Amino acid sequence: MTAWRYFPYPSFKPNQEELLRVAFAAVEKRSHAIVDGASGLGKTAGSLAGTLQACKPAGLRILYAARTYKELDRVIEELVEISKREKVTGISIRGRAEMCVNEAVLRLSRDPRTVSELCSDLVKSRKCPYHENIEEGGRTVKYLIDDFLESPKAAFDLISQSRGSELCPYEMAKLVLPHMDVVALSYAYLFNRGIRDTFVKRLGQSISQYVVILDEAHNLPETVNEYESDRISVNSILLCSREADNYGKADVVRFAESILSIIEGKGYGEHVVDLRSVAEQALKSARVIESLPVFLEEVHEFGERIKMDLLSKGRIPRSYIHRLGEFFLKAYETSGKREFVHIIHSEEGEGTKTVEIVSLDPRTSTSEVIGTAAATVSMSGTLEDMDAYASVMGILEGAIKTTLPSPFSRDQTLVLVCRGVSTLYDKRGKESYSLMVLKISEVVSNTPGNTGVFCSSYGVMEGLIEAGIESAVGKPLYMEQQKVRSIDQDRLIEEYKSMAVSGGAVLLGVTGGRFSEGEDYPGDEMNSVVIVGVPYPKPTAKINAQISYYESIFPGRGREYAYTIPAMRKASQAAGRPFRNLGDRGVVVFMDYRFASPYLRRLLPAWIRERIIVVEDQEGSLSSLISGFYRGTG
Repeated sequence: MTAWRYFPYPSFKPNQEELLRVAFAAVEKRSHAIVDGASGLGKTAGSLAGTLQACKPAGLRILYAARTYKELDRVIEELVEISKREKVTGISIRGRAEMCVNEAVLRLSRDPRTVSELCSDLVKSRKCPYHENIEEGGRTVKYLIDDFLESPKAAFDLISQSRGSELCPYEMAKLVLPHMDVVALSYAYLFNRGIRDTFVKRLGQSISQYVVILDEAHNLPETVNEYESDRISVNSILLCSREADNYGKADVVRFAESILSIIEGKGYGEHVVDLRSVAEQALKSARVIESLPVFLEEVHEFGERIKMDLLSKGRIPRSYIHRLGEFFLKAYETSGKREFVHIIHSEEGEGTKTVEIVSLDPRTSTSEVIGTAAATVSMSGTLEDMDAYASVMGILEGAIKTTLPSPFSRDQTLVLVCRGVSTLYDKRGKESYSLMVLKISEVVSNTPGNTGVFCSSYGVMEGLIEAGIESAVGKPLYMEQQKVRSIDQDRLIEEYKSMAVSGGAVLLGVTGGRFSEGEDYPGDEMNSVVIVGVPYPKPTAKINAQISYYESIFPGRGREYAYTIPAMRKASQAAGRPFRNLGDRGVVVFMDYRFASPYLRRLLPAWIRERIIVVEDQEGSLSSLISGFYRGTG
């Protein structure tokens, strides 16, 4: 223990010291590490301790990237413990919108994108007092910087203290970043190229001087592709036309209306198109003489002037003309590149139509970070196929690949697969959903505390609701909802967790959602978890394009990389929710017989794959196994 100066606890969890060794070795060799480590391993503390041990003597620093703010707060909690042994500085940061304390901005909009734009425009026009106070802060600014350098600070502390001194938290973060041993940040700061360029300048040194830790790394390929993608609705194009008419921009009106006409002409469904060709056709119809890139730059610039004018009048600086120019400039840039696909999407009855620029290859963004960083450590409990992750992320040969066994014994885990049920399209119906509800009620009634039920889609979730799951489970039911504010989600999940000591409750959500990946449920907060269906994505034009693209660069693996592996990772993440603390015991029930098939079973983590018991389709079978497990006789 004396050798690991930055490990803050008196003893290691099972296999945790190996994580320190791997992280240390990756930094020492200026290489990359990929760690498949199950829940409960203590990955945050282990990766920090191992990398700090190697970074400090070498003068390197750490960027710790994660998906959720709770995960970032956890980094600071561990750094606080580390700093009790060795002096370490650290800070967690959030996006500009989340760190804004200007009431005028927040009053006009709480949409992150609009808040960010408002903030940027106010700073340019020198009309934000919090930003201006930074330059005039003098002693107050210096005092806060010194305080932040004294011990690790979470984003909440940074925001609270800066607000109290009427200073901009976002700007204060920029001032302290160059001095921090560890910066905990969201993926966007590293992999959203528009944000990354500005962020790296604020670091004061190249990413080559940093070790990058990527937590919950299984999320990255899909998340990075989302950063590189864009979409615009038909409604926004229509509003652009009206806005252009108000400003007397007849050429923009004709161009927007021509775009709308082309989209309408495609009819319902999904259509893969080349948006450059679409825009050039619209330009010709609109009788515009300029070349397409020149015209789009003019549209974008005119929209920028509209925004500044609105801001000067105290109004939301939103311009649909600006948005149209921005979108089609990106469409022009990505046209003809095989790592992008353009799609017009319109479904009958939905009432919404969108035009999308879809990124198919995360390496367009990740390669710059991974190729530049001093070293990287990618971690997740669902990186069973590490070669697939390395290929998709652009991690070169020679990476250190390590699987760390689960710290939970067979006596602590019961993994069941139900025969006779499936969410295959041809098997869905009232009868099948009723059967699933009956089996879920068996799980709930034999679980001493809380149960989680995660469905492969909102459609499957709705099927269970219509089949009467709420009355069947006999315990309070908490349901995940789409398009709900984060604060309301937090309240729901905290109330659900509190029911663990009051007879238990049921949480109904979807795999891949916030409740099935971004939350921890230690102790009795979730004793059993049910995975309903294999969470394959809908076979859309986007998914088909992703499969075809991966097949072209990874022959024979396209469908697996784009379709099967992401689905199994979502299911595995949900399955790991009950197992957080070393003393936890829990039951995992896969309510779809396909999980027991050789093809899918091999893609599950070892701690699940090797412990599967197939349960025959007989009433009471689940009750017998689960009740026996919790009595200690299973």
